Amino acid sequence: MIKLGLTYCLFQILFCNFESYSHAVNITVGTCNLWNVMFNWRTRIEHISDIIRENDIDVMAFQEVRVTTKDNSEMYLSQLDHFNVFLPEYKWYVTKPAGSVTRNKDVYRTEWNQEGLGVLSRKQIISSVAINITNINNLDTNPRIALHVKIRVGPSFKDTVNVIVVHFSYHRSQQCWNAIDILRIVKDHQLENVIILGDFNAYADYESPVNLFTSRRNSVCLVSSEINSHRRLFKDAWLLSGKQPFEGLTFSNMPSPGLQSRPDRILVSRNITVVHTKQAGNGIDYKKYYNTSVIISRAKSLLATSFDAFIGRSGYSCFQDCGPHGSCRCGICVSGGNQQNCNTPDCYECNIFKFILFLTIIIPFGINLIILFFSILKILVVSAKIRSDDILDILGYKCCLFNLNLFSFPVMSRRYKTKINKFFFLCKLPPILLLILMLISALSMLLLFKYLFEDSIQLVYALLPEEMFPSDHLIVLAKLRW
Repeated sequence: MIKLGLTYCLFQILFCNFESYSHAVNITVGTCNLWNVMFNWRTRIEHISDIIRENDIDVMAFQEVRVTTKDNSEMYLSQLDHFNVFLPEYKWYVTKPAGSVTRNKDVYRTEWNQEGLGVLSRKQIISSVAINITNINNLDTNPRIALHVKIRVGPSFKDTVNVIVVHFSYHRSQQCWNAIDILRIVKDHQLENVIILGDFNAYADYESPVNLFTSRRNSVCLVSSEINSHRRLFKDAWLLSGKQPFEGLTFSNMPSPGLQSRPDRILVSRNITVVHTKQAGNGIDYKKYYNTSVIISRAKSLLATSFDAFIGRSGYSCFQDCGPHGSCRCGICVSGGNQQNCNTPDCYECNIFKFILFLTIIIPFGINLIILFFSILKILVVSAKIRSDDILDILGYKCCLFNLNLFSFPVMSRRYKTKINKFFFLCKLPPILLLILMLISALSMLLLFKYLFEDSIQLVYALLPEEMFPSDHLIVLAKLRW
């Protein structure tokens, strides 16, 4: 009887452990202030996507997500839509705009007119809702929301996690109200398995709003007795992983003097275990691997602005303010102070004349490259001693319906053919001579291009130091288990 009892107890222990293990949920979450569409967004998204994939992040929370809306305020396009190309396995995403973006009064671009929060996930998003946390006293000029997303992270529908994305106010007393609003949401809805993450705008000398989540000690934030008595405590994932606060600095206005505060945090319910935490997204790798992409992106923006001038658009050409150390010219921010701003089409580096001049050079240059390719192909054919008929046989053009001779129609008169032959007389030159002429011609046009567009080229290379960073915030991520 005793043996039977011991066997039953052992079975229960093993079974319970197995059941507990089988239902263990692992998830990696991250938070990133997307920096809206600042500085070469199409290039920055590549680096951010690489970070998400390399760190195997399941759920990514974003702040400062720009949105393009139609006249009826219907959302038309979000920055998160662009991740489809780079991260097709992340099938679920949601964006909630908080409000309109304050812009330069002369701006002529209508895209990216609102800003808000977003979540990108490769786990199923069950539901999402935006919660208004804007204070009625209007201490903050920006509208504030929290994004509550319920995500299925396990095989059962019960295996869900409540992710709350925040972007707190920059105003200190407003931050207290933001924190209280989030605590009230958790309390009123009795949420379990809660992860609160995002940009808390926390200052090194003012931690009280964040401390409301992690401590019951007296706070300078005035909390009602109702909220204070029932509020749940959360754990700071970064500190729980054994790291110090100074190791978790994530924000700096400028590359120098460097990181100064820790606004980006991940707070988790008490039942959630933090396996490890990490930071990613510094400018060293970005500058090393994406410098060429940044230059190309700036050149495209300059050319696009030049086209805008050509079709008659006028006004401020950048999507954002270039800050105290930069000026907006030709759709890009350039170094040299903030006193060099100019509106389209007044910038001489990208005015109407420059666009027409660009076309008069790029079209002949393109024809030159085609003839150059033809000369190389002709040399290869001659050197290989292959007849033109043999090439047609290889390509299948002399078989049945592919026989070109079956489709010879008198499309044009002999007079026009003679004129065309005169126009392409170069193609009848010996291939080596044709190759040399085309190389000289291409080199001459490149030198001419460099001379005529020297000021435009200098503008493209006039980068701001902060432009070589994927964001002004580092990405924080945490691997969690419960």
